[in-house]
Amino acid sequence: MNLPRSFVHFVALAITAAFAYGDPVDIKDAGQGTTIGRTKASKLAFFGAPLSTRPASAAQAALTDNTTGTAGTTLAATVGYTTVSIPIQLAAMTTSAADLVTAYTPGFRFKVVGVDFATTTIGAGAGASQTLSLAIGSTAVTGGVVNPTLTGTNTLGKLVAGTAVTAANTGTATDTISVKVAATGTVFTGGAGVLLIRVQNLDTADAVASLANLTNALRKALAPSTAQAPNTGLGLIAGGSQ
Repeated sequence: MNLPRSFVHFVALAITAAFAYGDPVDIKDAGQGTTIGRTKASKLAFFGAPLSTRPASAAQAALTDNTTGTAGTTLAATVGYTTVSIPIQLAAMTTSAADLVTAYTPGFRFKVVGVDFATTTIGAGAGASQTLSLAIGSTAVTGGVVNPTLTGTNTLGKLVAGTAVTAANTGTATDTISVKVAATGTVFTGGAGVLLIRVQNLDTADAVASLANLTNALRKALAPSTAQAPNTGLGLIAGGSQ
């Protein structure tokens, strides 16, 4: 007779429990499933761990999902992304190099992933142009350079994209971000905007990655073994290839 693998596991566990602990175990399968343990107070253990009864707690209730997110099996690469918005007065800048923002501390381990400039007041001036860049501590971020010009700021809401951020873009929870203007600019007589710095909270990303790793380990332990990985799962849930 060809019995399902999960049923065989249950039977083996039941017999082991009965002989090892002298506690008779009822095994029933009347077409509705298989049970191990006669009552809710029956104790069970695996791999030599202390015997324990079935846990019961209000904390075991199903989670209520109000996130409006879509559940899936792939975690987004953008986990932990947020945007830091810094107002910039274009008309207040000169042709001298200066810090527009000095030592802003996000307060978590972070990675700068992009920078843009959005116009909130239309630019004015003769051939006006400025170059903005970022630094983490005293180290300049590689990329992330934004160049607001008269043409780039001639419409409300117009976006000036920064160059791609490619290196030197991570910091610790105590590191700071600075916004700098280069000395090679041409002055604006009017204009303003918002510097949009896209930052990934790496503490959040690490936490989500750790939870995913532990969840996958639990799933592997409960799922059926596969031909490539025999004797690795209990077969208590669907998953892998039978």
